Amino acid sequence: MPKIKKDELDRVFNSLYKEKERVLPANQKAPKRVDFVSDIKTSKPQLYFIDGYNLMYSIEEIKQIAKTDLLSARNKVIDIVCDFQGYVSKQCVLVFDAYRNDVSISVVNKEYNISIVYTKMNQTADMYIEQKVQELSQDYKIFVVTSDGLEQLKVFSSNALRISCKEFIHRYENLQKKYKNNNKRNKNQPLKELRKLLFEDD
Repeated sequence: MPKIKKDELDRVFNSLYKEKERVLPANQKAPKRVDFVSDIKTSKPQLYFIDGYNLMYSIEEIKQIAKTDLLSARNKVIDIVCDFQGYVSKQCVLVFDAYRNDVSISVVNKEYNISIVYTKMNQTADMYIEQKVQELSQDYKIFVVTSDGLEQLKVFSSNALRISCKEFIHRYENLQKKYKNNNKRNKNQPLKELRKLLFEDD
């Protein structure tokens, strides 16, 4: 059997495992990279559905609080989503499982700037979100915040976009930093304007 030369082995290895550049036709441009789904341009109003307990147990600090005080942990999740809504100015619906309670209808509360839903008996948060996505996807561009694998599949099949809880928290923290930096830059602006009015030459 003839011996295979090293050059030939290298060529085969590279052809199989070396990362290849995507070659586009001459008349086709590469797709624009989208850093975050809310940056996608759409004429429809945007609507966020957030699986509350899914988000809660994705944040280690809040997850630890939930072990002894579920109400406090839930309030922290509500605070985060309220802050997020204030940054992005989009409609947000935060959904908590209440399916073990003896309640025949879903309870919707308007708190601050978001809607908070507690699902009815025998209805999980993902069941509620799936139903609402199907009802509203024609009129809204919907983003679903969840790290639930099955829910992700259902979301994609309903023409909504999925954001993992990790991605959501990352985006939220970036918005916090951006807001704080903007505040620092603008902090002394009123004082500068006052000095200008008081001390400028006539």
